Amino acid sequence: MSPLWRDEVAIYLAPRKVALARRPRGLKARVSAATEVVVAGGGTGDSGPALARLAELLLEPTWADAAAHVVIADPWARYCIVPATAAALDAEGRRAQARYVLEDAYGEGVSGWNVVLEDAPPGRISVACAMAEGLESALIAALKPARLKLVSLQPQLVVAFNAWRRRLPRDDAWFIALEDGWLSAVHLTDGAWDRIHAARLSGEPRVELERLQAFGSLTRAAGSVAQMFVEAPPWMRERAKRTGIGLEWLEADEPGGAQAHELALQMRANA
Repeated sequence: MSPLWRDEVAIYLAPRKVALARRPRGLKARVSAATEVVVAGGGTGDSGPALARLAELLLEPTWADAAAHVVIADPWARYCIVPATAAALDAEGRRAQARYVLEDAYGEGVSGWNVVLEDAPPGRISVACAMAEGLESALIAALKPARLKLVSLQPQLVVAFNAWRRRLPRDDAWFIALEDGWLSAVHLTDGAWDRIHAARLSGEPRVELERLQAFGSLTRAAGSVAQMFVEAPPWMRERAKRTGIGLEWLEADEPGGAQAHELALQMRANA
């Protein structure tokens, strides 16, 4: 079978959850199978339990022989804004600069992480993302017995942003993505990210949103307050919706429980 016509398996990996959905290739492809399971003993500091749970799920023939599109939760990713430079740098120089900025922001703990840098035009700031060291190779090893080929690996914030980018203003707006135990937010200027904020949730998303709301007010453009657009799974939206003025909740028709919210976002982003 041609790789262009292989089925796709969407995978979401998080400290406390693994979700999969299979979609046959075709012009009107629909989800043919989906599952969502809890990861016992999972935590933000170790992706091992989630990968082990994924390997167990992939023993089922349902998921075999397909192209895998994987999304990882944001606790396993780090972001930074890389400033523009006066001198022209080649790809290796730009990556070295991104790694320096990441290590300056997060310390030596990210020194061995895999760094991906946005392909921004010369003279423009760019976004760099680092993923936990060894995560990609361990993921490929978990996929191999099921004959799944890793086609894409993206962090949740990027997928969520791409799913909603057509709904977002180009200037002075915050896009906020909530996950279980984590908040990520980016500020938009001229359609590009120019500030990034991430925080572990305190157990009450409302508290973190209030903090970010205050942060947005302090850093607002002269004479205006940045709009704030919030993306969250349905259960988190219901808990945090009463946060207050100035938040716009991004909502779409949910897939009726057929697949995890994070996978629905992935398919929306790739539609």
